[in-house]
Amino acid sequence: MDTRLDKMFFPKSVAVVGASDIPVKWGNLILTSILGWRYEGKVFPVNAKKDTILGLKSYPSLRDIPEDVDLAVFAIPAQFIPEGFRDCAAKGIKAAVVISSGFREIGGEGARLEKEIAEAAHESGLLFIGPNTMGIASAHIAFEALPTPTGPEPEGLAVISQSGNIGLQILKWIAHKNIGLAIYAGTGNETVLKAGDILEYLGSRDEVKAVAMYIEGIDDGRKFAGIAHEVTRKKPVVAIKTGRSQAGSKAAQSHTGSMAGSYATYTAMFRQSGIIQVRTPSELLNVATAATHLPIPRSNRVGIMTMGGGWGIIAADECEDSGLVLPRLPESIIKELDSLLPAYWNRRNPVDVVGEGDPSLYLKVIDALARWDEVDSIIALGIIGRSGYVEDFIAAQERIDGKLYSRELKLSILKDQIRAEDQTISGIAKIQKETNKPIIAVALTEGGLTLADTSHGRVVSVSTPEEAVTIVGHLSWYGSYLEGQKADAFQAV
Repeated sequence: MDTRLDKMFFPKSVAVVGASDIPVKWGNLILTSILGWRYEGKVFPVNAKKDTILGLKSYPSLRDIPEDVDLAVFAIPAQFIPEGFRDCAAKGIKAAVVISSGFREIGGEGARLEKEIAEAAHESGLLFIGPNTMGIASAHIAFEALPTPTGPEPEGLAVISQSGNIGLQILKWIAHKNIGLAIYAGTGNETVLKAGDILEYLGSRDEVKAVAMYIEGIDDGRKFAGIAHEVTRKKPVVAIKTGRSQAGSKAAQSHTGSMAGSYATYTAMFRQSGIIQVRTPSELLNVATAATHLPIPRSNRVGIMTMGGGWGIIAADECEDSGLVLPRLPESIIKELDSLLPAYWNRRNPVDVVGEGDPSLYLKVIDALARWDEVDSIIALGIIGRSGYVEDFIAAQERIDGKLYSRELKLSILKDQIRAEDQTISGIAKIQKETNKPIIAVALTEGGLTLADTSHGRVVSVSTPEEAVTIVGHLSWYGSYLEGQKADAFQAV
């Protein structure tokens, strides 16, 4: 693997060319993001017109920096990038990020200039990402060269994006939802470093557990498919391919100058190489997060537990539409659940616990389903988020009494419900860990994807049955793909 990528994503020293102390200028935004996190490497602003920038000594050029530099980040006009690359060569810098735009995406002179910097990089041995990128991030060293600070916690999900604004939005979601990040790469025009090259690198990194990709176009589909085939054997790759409509395809080409190609061709390539394909950014985030933190199911067989019949029916419909199978409950499990549930329970999958409010009961039902050999995923509906209902009840009682309750009184009323939900979440994580089967909870909340930390691992919850089914459907497809790869390998021996 190219060690220059280590210099790019795990730099010990960084120079920001075009650094500025003027707010909203790109050189200021990038430098502020680097300094505003917990990055412990050395940072060198480069600006010939300034002596100091944001409290750091500024240098006239890269050549004037007296210490070694692992990575150069360029936020200067496009026409000055060739000279900057020559400075990299003179300084011995082997990795760069080119934020600057005004290249192939504008055609004409921009395309000629992009060709020039590609040749300059090749001659000097410089590996660069971009141009026309919003930057990169590496959470395990608290480094982000981005136009806006995000500061996600270090975790296992890596993101590759051919769109800067989509990539930044995903990073914001990752940070705000406490999903955690390993590496982010905004690839821009991909003059030298392609999305497939980054994917290959991420496949080799132990801290990366799953990869999410936003793709507009791939130049060398055969090479990309080969890389993806190798990476997906080791870890999940989830991708959204835009441009499936005629209008979207044209927009993709004008955006980064990428060749969009046939959407059907991409879909076939993804399936053959083991990439999980989704259609929307929210699906990308949900499925990639689950793939990072949950076990991968071996098949499409699902067990469902629900607090009420309606949600169970919806989940069952969604499962059938998604190609998931709900096996019939065997007599052994029916007998086990007969001892736990009211006599009038439905005795089928989905298991309706008919509104019983005992958290220990939920866990016993989930445990019975998870230990059943005929299912490989569990969906639990309506057992998390009931504290919101208690809060609504408190608010109604306040209106009746004509006064507001103190915060302490509200907490005393809520504490039993909160404690019960914490025990339920911890219990789900324990069962998930012991059975190595994903358990997706559908909560009584409106917040979408949520991650809960426990001593047994993380629990994923969503707000609707269809979100849960979508996650399970995609993970099950990937699990079946892996099982097929194992079978093919066995037959080849």
